[in-house]
Amino acid sequence: NPFLGWRAIRASLDLPDLFKIQLRAMLKASAKKSIKIMFPMITEIEELKKAKAILNDAKEELRRKKIPYDEGIPVGIMVEIPAAALSADCLAKECDFFSIGTNDLIQYTLAVDRGNEKIAHLYQVFHPAVLRLIKETVDAGHKNGIWVGLCGEMAADPLATTLLVGMGMDELSTSAMAIPEIKKIIRSISFEDAKKHADEVLKLTTIDEIKRFLIEDYAKRFGKENKA
Repeated sequence: NPFLGWRAIRASLDLPDLFKIQLRAMLKASAKKSIKIMFPMITEIEELKKAKAILNDAKEELRRKKIPYDEGIPVGIMVEIPAAALSADCLAKECDFFSIGTNDLIQYTLAVDRGNEKIAHLYQVFHPAVLRLIKETVDAGHKNGIWVGLCGEMAADPLATTLLVGMGMDELSTSAMAIPEIKKIIRSISFEDAKKHADEVLKLTTIDEIKRFLIEDYAKRFGKENKA
């Protein structure tokens, strides 16, 4: 299964020379543009430390050559594997930010290959375990003073917006087409209201209960039905 194999940070750490070329290019670009560096598919802190060590080597090479770059370039990770979410409190100490990649986080948490028609129905955005991992990651990030964003299809789902705001999400990264409705929802709610909403959802124990709550809440707030 390629999703469980040699890719992302695993390939980068095994190919440090190529990785360093990529990092140097990003650092050079940071002199003219606002850029963040995010390492994908991190599972434990040693991977992150090794990646940052190679980044520091790339910075030193540019420094020696007097090539400018943003000395304060933010460095974070994509939280897309349950191991990263469950150790987010440790990883946050080495990061400037988290970005929760929901597509892979859901797939890995539920052991569901969305490309397999026989089990694709088991891929459930609102599974209680997925929501708890997201909440734990947000809490760990904020406890350590870093911001937490979220990307993937969940970020574009209007049923999830109030819930994610209530969990304390700092940023949602979504497709351009989804932005107007997501912005409208965010502007229509207070954080305290969203937090109460999230607290209620997190008490629920089944996917059906959560979906029903979200659908009914959306209809009550916006006067229209949106099926999960």
